[in-house]
Amino acid sequence: MFPSTGEVRYTCGMPSEPHRAPPGLSALVLVLALAVPAWAGVPPRVDAAALEPLVERVVTRQLAAYRIPGATVAVVRDGQVVLARGYGDADAGKHTPVVDTTLFRVASLGKLFVWTAVMQLAERGRLDLDADVQTYLEDVRLPGAYARPLTLAHLMAHAGGFEVHERLWPEGPPPGTLAEYLRERRPARVRPPGELSAYSDYGTSLAEHIVEQVSGQPFEQYLRENVLEPLGMRRTFFRRTVPPALADDMALGHTVEKGSPRAWPLDQVVVASSGSMLTTATDLARFMLAHLQGGQHEGHRILREETVRRMHRQHFTHDSRLSGWAHGFMEFHLNGQRLIGHLGDAYLFHSLLVLRPEQGMGLFVSYNGPGEKDAAQRARMELLRALLEHDSPAPPPDLPVPPRDFAERAARFAGGYQTTWRSYRTSEASLGWRQELRVRDGGDGTLHIKEPGHAPRRWVEVEPRLFRPAEDPASPERVAFREDAAGHITHLFFENQPMAAYERVPWYETSVFTYGLLAVCAALFALAVLAGILHRSPGTLLVAAIGLLHLLFLSGFTLLVRHHVEVEYGATPWLLGAAMACALGAVVLTPGAFVGSARAWWKRSGSLALRLSLSGATLAATAFAAWLHHWHLLGLGPW
Repeated sequence: MFPSTGEVRYTCGMPSEPHRAPPGLSALVLVLALAVPAWAGVPPRVDAAALEPLVERVVTRQLAAYRIPGATVAVVRDGQVVLARGYGDADAGKHTPVVDTTLFRVASLGKLFVWTAVMQLAERGRLDLDADVQTYLEDVRLPGAYARPLTLAHLMAHAGGFEVHERLWPEGPPPGTLAEYLRERRPARVRPPGELSAYSDYGTSLAEHIVEQVSGQPFEQYLRENVLEPLGMRRTFFRRTVPPALADDMALGHTVEKGSPRAWPLDQVVVASSGSMLTTATDLARFMLAHLQGGQHEGHRILREETVRRMHRQHFTHDSRLSGWAHGFMEFHLNGQRLIGHLGDAYLFHSLLVLRPEQGMGLFVSYNGPGEKDAAQRARMELLRALLEHDSPAPPPDLPVPPRDFAERAARFAGGYQTTWRSYRTSEASLGWRQELRVRDGGDGTLHIKEPGHAPRRWVEVEPRLFRPAEDPASPERVAFREDAAGHITHLFFENQPMAAYERVPWYETSVFTYGLLAVCAALFALAVLAGILHRSPGTLLVAAIGLLHLLFLSGFTLLVRHHVEVEYGATPWLLGAAMACALGAVVLTPGAFVGSARAWWKRSGSLALRLSLSGATLAATAFAAWLHHWHLLGLGPW
């Protein structure tokens, strides 16, 4: 999702930060590791009266230190609302305070309501979670790409096998209805369902539409009658645009400019389930209590107890030793304890909802600005940490010891790994290297894993293909690797990051190869242009034209990627279109360069240095054309 820049933006999904493309999903595991401590055993009952001043102290400090204008918080425990209130400003420019009735855009927390509706219809016998979803879709056809049927259970684990479009380079205006969106924005199916998770707004939108098709009601109407009204959630709405009647009650999103928060106008979003939920701390407290009390609150039942237990237990994981997915809830394992919940990141808002079912505890928090250096993502976990530490102190950590024989096996893990949370069959596929993890033998009995923008970290193997951080024994982080039947390492998975996997990529898709190829080609193209200027002939001018066109493509491509260009869905960036046109023109001219280069060598035209430079540029153009086609940057489709 993208922040507003003064105009209406059509956005959908998770996650996002101001003026940047959606960040790598690996950030979540870092946040959890830095912010959430361990706790052991069953915590004692908490003095609820002590929690409110604790929350106020933590949140007030965060707003001041991180330049976040406001926050809304709800804490529930043992069937009671411990607190539901606001802090700071809903609009920093007008100094409008956040109160318990202030509406926040909580983005993907709304997905939990989609899955709650799905579970309702399943317990009523109107949906089968293991049936082919096409059974319920009358006006949307999905390609039958795999023998295994796509089910609602797969969608709830974001394991439908869809590629994910970052929307860095959008393709046109948003469709009007949900069905039109599902037909016109359908991503490719790139793997069998149930194999790997890749967080999918599209999959949740499919489920939302299935609720509409089966119930015969618009999604929000069904939800209001079956979830919101029974729970007394009268201040919760799914709105692509904010109605004028609610505008004065809305918290605005804020950026930090010159050290101070700046409010931005309200956004318009694409589809309801993927991020348009408006709600209050008071309403979400009721929702949390219903899930913590076996599906009922204050005598009003929305789910049967057995349905809630089914919904909350794990149904999918990449590795049995790691956290995974319940039905729609992310699962977090923190040093032997288990939480379920969801994140919401978009529209300059950062939200968190976490439940500890065994302790009857729930937390909701939302900040209406990312703060300095995206501190809000860290702040929500700091608040969770404070509540957990209030329950029980962390146990003393144990320091992992590297296995003696690890040096013999370390090389099998080395390589580049790229997230499944990406595109595979559009021009966006070329951006996978931006989120690539580099794994190498540390030479000291550890693995070094480097994430983009961070220093390498050392990891120690504690079980076969399972690693812990070497320098931070108290961290809940784990990394697990998967091997195929031949014993080759194929995937990497992070603990507490169930929404994506990392696939080991071949050498020609790695960031190292990409940077090397671009640098060498750029140098040879520049030499070709120089040769064309200094030695004018049909052959040199042709190769110079090819080099110049490719340099223009590289310039436009670099600007798009480096500055994380974000535009409305209303228009495709002219720079992308122009860059691709230059690249396609260069590819069309390349066969002629081969003919000219061969003729120059046959007739020994020009100096040896000139012939070598022209031949080098021609070979570079050929290799570059193959790279462009592989990443769908010529508009000619995949091989």
